[in-house]
Amino acid sequence: MKKQLMLFLIGTIVVAATVVALSAYEAHVINVTAHIENAIRTIIDGDGLKFGTVFPQEYKKKLVQITTSTSFCKPDQRRVLSIDYKIVQKPKCKNAAGEYAPVEYWSDECPEGYTKMPLLCAYLSKTPRFTDPSPYTDYGVLAFHDPLTAVATGTINKDHDLLDDWIIDLAVPCFEGMCSQDWPEFVASHNPEAKPQDYVLPADLEGKDFGCDLWLEVTKIY
Repeated sequence: MKKQLMLFLIGTIVVAATVVALSAYEAHVINVTAHIENAIRTIIDGDGLKFGTVFPQEYKKKLVQITTSTSFCKPDQRRVLSIDYKIVQKPKCKNAAGEYAPVEYWSDECPEGYTKMPLLCAYLSKTPRFTDPSPYTDYGVLAFHDPLTAVATGTINKDHDLLDDWIIDLAVPCFEGMCSQDWPEFVASHNPEAKPQDYVLPADLEGKDFGCDLWLEVTKIY
């Protein structure tokens, strides 16, 4: 009985080894490739969105244009025509050498050796320069807003709305104990719904560098 069992096991092992060997005798390669490219691009003139040295209650304006990438806009590319996107605000990071870096996208934390700058985002508007026809309407955000929740959104269509102009303006805040009497009127002129006292900066931030990164994120291609 033991001898028969041993012969059976040996036979099974031989068969299994043969199957393994035969499985490597033939292979087929299926070639998989893809050219991956961004769907949109931005156009910013001059020195970009660097506002430089500013003073309380100054008003500065910049222009950012958003359009499709070259590949998306090729005449023979008709598979996808529209792009939905949003403009998200995130903190900006700086190190001891004065170098800047964005936060990590998934955690909003600065890279090692960097710290978050005082936040400028609440004082930046993102408003469309022109009114686009429905359904390609863009929705902006006024200055003096909650920087954690305010999101501007837009749509580009290669046939009907190829270029979006966005006004990025800075309504410069004042510091606690140093605001002028017309501070409430200044805030209301840019955002009638905002409460002026909510946007006064602490006095100990006077003279500091402020920062904000605007992240342009594609949410849908169709």
